[in-house]
Amino acid sequence: MKKLTLVSLLLLSNFLTIAQTKTGFNRTWVFMVGVLEWADANSFASFEKKERVDAKILRFFQNNGVPSNQIRYLKDQQATTKSVRATFATFLKQAQKGDMLFFYYCGHGYKNDDDKVCFANYQGADWSAEEIVETVNENFAGNMAFFTADCCNSGGLAKEVQKYPSRDYVALNSVVPTDVSTGNWTFSNALLYGLQGKNFVDANNNGSITLDELSSYIDEEMAVVEGQKAAFFVPKSMKNWAISSNIPSKKNSRIGERVMVDYDGEDYLGFIESADANNKFNVRFYSYTNNETEWLEASRLKTFSCAKDFPIGTKVKALSGEDQKWYSAKVIKKFSCLHYVHYDDYDSQWDEWISSENIKKK
Repeated sequence: MKKLTLVSLLLLSNFLTIAQTKTGFNRTWVFMVGVLEWADANSFASFEKKERVDAKILRFFQNNGVPSNQIRYLKDQQATTKSVRATFATFLKQAQKGDMLFFYYCGHGYKNDDDKVCFANYQGADWSAEEIVETVNENFAGNMAFFTADCCNSGGLAKEVQKYPSRDYVALNSVVPTDVSTGNWTFSNALLYGLQGKNFVDANNNGSITLDELSSYIDEEMAVVEGQKAAFFVPKSMKNWAISSNIPSKKNSRIGERVMVDYDGEDYLGFIESADANNKFNVRFYSYTNNETEWLEASRLKTFSCAKDFPIGTKVKALSGEDQKWYSAKVIKKFSCLHYVHYDDYDSQWDEWISSENIKKK
């Protein structure tokens, strides 16, 4: 049965519930920038291009019927700031009222001298999160837009979209605005799994994936696998929007579980994607592209647990992401395997999320 996907559902009026019926993709606009190499190689290191996931996300939209004239994908040397700016505004102006936009960027993110979150194009001037959202607001006739990004400081988009409360703007980003992000494709893969309607993203196993479920899945993946806090903003009115429906139910309760698998005395983190009738499990292992899977007996799998778990209020030593030095701190929030700490004798602007390997008992 064909899935009811994100793009088709979000085209409908925002007062509808998740019981929408399928519509076409002819009202969807997709703008993607994938930069894995840079003219200034001294400032921005290149990424491996093999099996790039941005191309897989592009194919998802192409294969699901988005018209070719409503897709723009600029990659690597095509994506200079000059060309991106010119193409973006012109592209947006073609849309009509009621259309929906999906924006995606992958590459390097950074903060410029004005402390603004920017995305690094192949060459050229700063392209800021503020400019991106503002450009959409000024040029896109539709009211609904998704802002996704896989790069350092990408949560700047989640911060910017909140400046436009009258718009149905959603942001799903790999990390909070103040932090660096992994060089792996973990975020982009998690986003793609939601778009594709993978049943392990369907937390309550009711046959549909909501925006709330997808953002929670991404958040947990980034925390456990990459040791970083994802950033997202979903308006309250859209949390129950189904981005994929008619999803086969999970027949085994362990589907969606993270596990450790022993190979010659060393444990590797994996994720159970499916199971067969003989109680064997298809485990996906985390890597640069997440493309390694193996069917394993239940006896090989150990339930994953966080390496460290400090209660709120615990005095700790934390390795600062700012200068890679250990400081005395206190745990003030927790999420999954992450601890949010406040450093002794420092202002709250230095508070940050710390991964398990970067925190220890004082």
